[in-house]
Amino acid sequence: MRGALPQTTLEDKHLFELLRRAYIDARYDKSYRVTVEELAALGERVRALAAVVERGCQEKVAGLRASAGWRTANRMRW
Repeated sequence: MRGALPQTTLEDKHLFELLRRAYIDARYDKSYRVTVEELAALGERVRALAAVVERGCQEKVAGLRASAGWRTANRMRW
């Protein structure tokens, strides 16, 4: 997941900090601002992160289902 929100360049770090601050500042600090360009860049990164998380969750659920199916099948034999 680290690759979805990289912090290697100054722009990466700036965008990550905007996203981090948005959690509180966007609600309570009237001076909090994000440009259209920053918002677009953050949107791309957040969508990439969501895709990574979705894939990871699907893999985990598939593994749990496979494990549950194996245990259920083995229990029935006893």
